[in-house]
Amino acid sequence: MASTRASTRRAQAERDSGGTRGDGLLIGVQASPSVMSNSIAGSVWTVVSRLTGMIRILVVGAVLGATYLGNTYQTLNSLPNLVFYQLLAGTLFASLLVPPLVSHLDAGDDESARRLVGGFVAVLLLVAAGGALVLACMGPVIMRVLTLGADPATAEAQRRVGWILLTLFVPQILCYTIVGTSAAVMNAYGRFALAAAAPAIESLGMIAMLVAVAVIFGTGVDVATVSNQELLILGLGTTAAVALHATCQWLGARSAGMTVLPSRTWKDPEVRRVLRRILPTLGYTGISAIQLFAIMVVANTLAGGYVAFNVAVSFYYLPIAIVTWPLARALLPQLARLHHDGGGAAFRDELLRGITVATLVIVPISFSCLALARTLARVMAFGKLDTTTGVSLIAVALIALMTGVIFETWFVLGSYACYARYDVRSPLWAMAIKVGASVALMVPVAYLHGPAVLFVLGMAITIGSLTGTVFLVWRGRRDLPAGSFSPLPSFARTMLAGLVLIVVAYGVAHLLAVPEGHAGEALKLVAAGAAGLTAYALTLVALRAPEIGWLRAGLSRFNPLASRGA
Repeated sequence: MASTRASTRRAQAERDSGGTRGDGLLIGVQASPSVMSNSIAGSVWTVVSRLTGMIRILVVGAVLGATYLGNTYQTLNSLPNLVFYQLLAGTLFASLLVPPLVSHLDAGDDESARRLVGGFVAVLLLVAAGGALVLACMGPVIMRVLTLGADPATAEAQRRVGWILLTLFVPQILCYTIVGTSAAVMNAYGRFALAAAAPAIESLGMIAMLVAVAVIFGTGVDVATVSNQELLILGLGTTAAVALHATCQWLGARSAGMTVLPSRTWKDPEVRRVLRRILPTLGYTGISAIQLFAIMVVANTLAGGYVAFNVAVSFYYLPIAIVTWPLARALLPQLARLHHDGGGAAFRDELLRGITVATLVIVPISFSCLALARTLARVMAFGKLDTTTGVSLIAVALIALMTGVIFETWFVLGSYACYARYDVRSPLWAMAIKVGASVALMVPVAYLHGPAVLFVLGMAITIGSLTGTVFLVWRGRRDLPAGSFSPLPSFARTMLAGLVLIVVAYGVAHLLAVPEGHAGEALKLVAAGAAGLTAYALTLVALRAPEIGWLRAGLSRFNPLASRGA
């Protein structure tokens, strides 16, 4: 039975690769259709999850209002997600679990896969429980730090409310452990839709809870008068929504074929090997946090600088969230499979094809923002930012940042290629080089004033991503044999089409007459963006870019529910 399952999985992998067997390797003639369809599924459901997340934020504002209770709720609810999942475990689960799981599943060794997952999640749950206990015990200290600038009466009320909410929120850390492990299991089985869609269920649960709070207790309640009953509903309801998210991920992993349960197999040699790779992976995300802190410090040297830069950064991370990360997660199992088969050249070709497709999709987003930076800034500048200075700050930051989206995409995919080969040290070194270069390039900001501060800050991030990518390319060229696929012709076609996009979009934006105000600028943005994207697509068609066929093959196999590319 195990050999039959292994043969089925191997045959599926061969079909997914779009290639044939030869000399024990999977040789693809084009980017794997399954990788394309799986990444499209991840992108679609990531967009859905982010939209529901934005709606949740709006509902929090509508129900709790611009009050100290709203501040306390938002800040403390972000701690379990930010500290444990986003900062520590976001990359850890996939990078550590997926490659060895793919090896076991392809070999039909389900028992070894279960031992690995059981031991891994047992250790992580123990760590999560310890972290939750420490976070709860540090509640009074955390609340004192958060209320340093408040008046004594408000500070005292926030400390009381905050400690209660934090105690109710900390169990979320254990839930996020299940979320990360279950999502990694589904990715190893080639399932990506539910893993990307489940956060939307969490947001919908929180929205339902907030609506109930509004109906029962009203809106805009002050932190000094909020009742314990309302705090219990806020705390327990929010944690229940996270638990619902974790349950959905757990059921998804179970339906894929693996029940995620802790077991006493942490002494298994393979589990120990995987756990030993945790520290370099945590170092990767920890060093990244240094860059985020440096950005906050530097942008804060300019009045309104951090607010304006934050607007630009939201556009910087959007294509990375909806294109780069879904493709990286879809590519990881395929690369791990090729590595297990000893296919160094096939591994390199598959990686480069994934990078060319990602570049094909990222470039029009990046270049559209470059061409329409000022128009986009006018659309996004509301309230106190809706001034000539505010628009200039956002536009300058966009121009400096958006080229870096391409380099950051290459950096992420290169890092995941290292994880597929069990190499956790190269991404750590690459991140250290990337952040070191960025922070060093931020030093001249001390001698600058005005929009130049944000331009240098954005360029520091862009050049940092380029520097880290160069290191990963050097490691890849050193460690992987030459393959049959060269990305240079694709890059040349993509960049040429991108330049055409810039010319067309910029021209339309400056020639189109629209009414003054945000509505007119939004109309100009849509018209110029559509014209630029159309010119981009037509240029690629005229150049007969084969990547369009790869995307079409992925779309033809796209299943928004199963996302197996089958």
